[in-house]
Formats: sequence, structure tokens, C-alpha cells
Amino acid sequence: MFAILWMTNILFSQNVTIDVTLLHNNFTKVELRSAYDDGRSVLASSDIVNDHFVMKTAVKEEDLYALDFQNKQIFLLCLHPNDVIKLTLDGADLQVVPAVSGSESVRFYKKLTDMFRSRQVMVDSLNNLLQNSPEHAYFTNFANRFQPFNNYTTSMADDMLSASERCDSLIALVNAYAPKGSVDKKQASLFITSAVKEMKVLKNYYATYSNHIANVVPTYKKNNFEAIKGYDEFALTYSSYMNTADDFNATIETLFANYVAKVQALLDDYDNLYYDGKLDNAKAQVAFGNRIVAIVDEYAKRVSDSKEALTASNNIIKTMGSNLLNQAQTAVQNMVAGYQKQFDQYNNKVFAESRQLMVDNKSDLTAMMFLDNFAQDKALQTEVLTALHEKYPNHKSVSERWNKINTPANRTAPGNIAPELAFKDPEGNVRKLSDLRGNVVLVDFWASWCGPCRRENPHVVAMYKKYHDKGFEVFSVSLDRDASSWKAAIAKDGLSWPNHVSDLKQWGSEAAKIYGVSSIPCTFLLDREGHILAKGLRGESLTDALRQIFGE
Repeated sequence: MFAILWMTNILFSQNVTIDVTLLHNNFTKVELRSAYDDGRSVLASSDIVNDHFVMKTAVKEEDLYALDFQNKQIFLLCLHPNDVIKLTLDGADLQVVPAVSGSESVRFYKKLTDMFRSRQVMVDSLNNLLQNSPEHAYFTNFANRFQPFNNYTTSMADDMLSASERCDSLIALVNAYAPKGSVDKKQASLFITSAVKEMKVLKNYYATYSNHIANVVPTYKKNNFEAIKGYDEFALTYSSYMNTADDFNATIETLFANYVAKVQALLDDYDNLYYDGKLDNAKAQVAFGNRIVAIVDEYAKRVSDSKEALTASNNIIKTMGSNLLNQAQTAVQNMVAGYQKQFDQYNNKVFAESRQLMVDNKSDLTAMMFLDNFAQDKALQTEVLTALHEKYPNHKSVSERWNKINTPANRTAPGNIAPELAFKDPEGNVRKLSDLRGNVVLVDFWASWCGPCRRENPHVVAMYKKYHDKGFEVFSVSLDRDASSWKAAIAKDGLSWPNHVSDLKQWGSEAAKIYGVSSIPCTFLLDREGHILAKGLRGESLTDALRQIFGE
């Protein structure tokens, strides 16, 4: 019995040697386990001495295994019987494989991870270039500082235009209550109350504006932007903006500074007189009202006459500020877009190369480790899992994933290569869907007994006539049982294309099972490479899809 067990071990378990050197190592022990073993049973273990260990163990069959370091950090690899593998790993990041020899599977792993990591290296490099770009720093800083300043500047200008409207209101009050230059004593109290209300609003507008001129503008100008090489026009536009804003501010000061100072003095007097009861008689009210009239006549009319020019200047400032901000933001966006384009080109190249590497190694179990990196590439997933299932039909994980993608719903998901259909036409000749590669193909499941199918047929015929010369084909799959009914419907509906097939099993149709068809009409639109573009296109939705592909 001992001899038999010993011979069985020799015959069915062959030693594997794993020689590993660790860079940036902080581990002291490592264990080898099955990648799928929920119990995490240890197949072999080793101490790590001087950043190095050698592990030998018996492996019965090719499969995925895990080098399990401390803190649950794992390096997955595919082992074959008799492998002698020499590895250099980075202890700071176990996905980094600086060197490998003795294993095609681990070399495949290294090539693919190197490709994936190169994308991150490219991102980091481009980000570094962007962040250290003087132009990017300049325009980003400009936009971040200029936008709030410009918003506040235009807001303050709008407020002063509103203040000028208060002047219009005061002029209207004077015209109503003192048309001859003196306030009517019967209406003096009402005039004063209305005018004081308008003057307080005017004063408040100017107080906020004065704070802007005294504090915000000087602070902003202290960190003014120097012109940057190659953007002279932008610098000139910015300088023109600041000069226009300064001219506007100077005009406001000329129109309002003394005006508001006198308004403020008048309002102070009003408060004192009112609370002391010195505005209770008509004579005092007329006298105070006439003081208001004098200020309005001296200042408000001048402001009102300037309102149109102020509005025009304000609009110019807004337009210039908006243009400056747009230019700065566009400059930043263009720089980012330029770097994004470089990355996209590199990423597309890496994706194509990594995809081809997966195809070249599709029968290697290592490919299983990377399938999720290509989650949107249904065709690649199908190709790899089909190859693995053919090689490892009894492998549990392979079978689980293969069964998952091999359902009709997954087989016919957009992006997948359409499953092959090979059935007899009315003359008994086998026609294959794959023979139509190079054309845009509509796979149309129908039957002579299906009313909705027959009503849709004229539209399919029209599309075929319109786009056939541009490369449009129809592959009709009938769910008929009676051959004569099938042939008669083809003739009657004018289905002039040659690709008609059926196994005459009605709902037992093998083609329907392959495609998961449970109701008809049911269509699948394929591109020239045989990928499924869409499902269930009929009527206008089919017309729109074909128009996008072929044009009018």
C-alpha cells in the first residue's frame, strides 16, 4: 500500500520550485495556497530571510495559486507541474513584477500588468506636466481670482445703476411736489417722507460701493497678473478691462461722492430735527423740503443725465469680463484636452496591445485574473472563456464563468459577436450567418403565421432596397413548421434577399434557442465585423439605425 501511494504521488504530483526576491520587503513569512480554497489550506510555507525565500511543493495540475504574505497581501500566479520559477517582487506593491523567468504564465502576467501600470505612469506624467505648466498655472490662477472679482465688480456697478434710478425717483418727487422750485406746504410732510426713503436707499448703495473701491479693488490690484509670454492679446484685453473699470469708478466718484456726502448730512439733520420735534410745523417742513430740492437739482439731474452712458460702460465691463473669463477657462480646457488627447491615444494603444496579449494567451488560466479589466469587451470575454473551457472543461471557476456568459441573453448582448447560425434554405442548401461578414446584417426572426411579422416585412423590404448596394443584408430565420407556407410567404411578401433559413421546428427552432428568442418578430442588427449593435429594431427605430450607419 505504501508503495502504491508513493508511486501515485510521483505520477500525479510533480514538484514546483518558486524562488522569490523581495524589494522593499517588510514580510517575514509567506504561504502558498489555492486561489479558490475557501478553507485557505496551506500547501507550503517559508520564512523570508534576507528578503528572499525558496519554496518547493507538489502540484498535481495547472491552476491558479496565491502567495499569501502577512496582512492578507496576496500575489496570484498560475503554476504548472515541474515549474521552476524565479521572481522578483516589490514588497510595497505585490502587483509589480520587476523580473521573472521560468514561467510563460507569469511572464504573461508581468507583460499585462506592466501595460496596465504604464497607463497610470502616463497619467502621472501628464498630470505632472500639466501642474507644472506656467500657462496652466497662470490661467487657472487668473480664473480662480478673476471670476469672484469680476462678479463683485459687475454687481457693484449694477447697484450704482440702481442708485441712479433712485435719483430719477427723487427728480420725479421734486417735479410732483415742488414744480415751481419750492415745496407746497400742504404736501411738504409727504414729500419729505418719500424723499428721505429714496435718499436712504441711495446712501446704502453708495456705502457698499465705496467699500468695494476702498478695499476690494486695491487688494485685488496688489496681486495683479503679469503678462505671460505668447498671450499678449489676452494681456491687452485684461489691461483694457481694468482701465474701463477704473474709468467707470472714477465717473461714479465724480457723480456721487459729494452728492452722497450732502445726502448723508441732510439725513443726519433730518433725524435730529425729527426726534426733537422741530419738523412738526409747516414752515420747518417747507424749509427742509426745499433743502432736499436744492440737492436734487444740483446733483440728481446730473446723475440722471449720465445714466445712459453708465449703463453702456457697465455693459462693456460685463462683456469684457465674461470674455476674459471664457478665454482663461478655454485656455485651461484646451491644455487639459491636449493632455487628455495624448493619454487617449496612448490608452487606446495600450488597450489594443493588452487585448491582443489576452487573445494570444487565451488558453492560459492567468487570463482569468484579468477578465474583469475587459468587462465591457463582451467579445473578448466570450473568446477567452470559450478557449479556457475547451482546455479545462472540468475546471470549476472556468465552467462557472463560461456558463454565465453562455446564456442566450449574454451571447446576444450588444458588443458580442453574433452566435453562428447555419441552417438550410428553401432549396436545402446550408447558409451561414458568418458568410455575410463585411456587411451590416439584420438577423430577422419571423414566421409566415406571424401577423406582426408580415406587417413589418414591407418595411424591411424597403430598407433592403434602399441600402443593399451600400452593404446591407438580411438573414431571415423562420419559425415555420410547414415548408410550403414558408416559401409562399417569402414570395408573396417580396423578400428578395437569398438568405432564408429554417429547421421547420416552429418554437423548437434551434436558432431561436441559440438567440434566446421567445417572441417574434425579433431582430438583431450586426456591424460589418459581426458584433451585435442592437436588438428589437423595427419600423422607425430600424430606419434611424440604418440612417446613422449609411446616411440618407
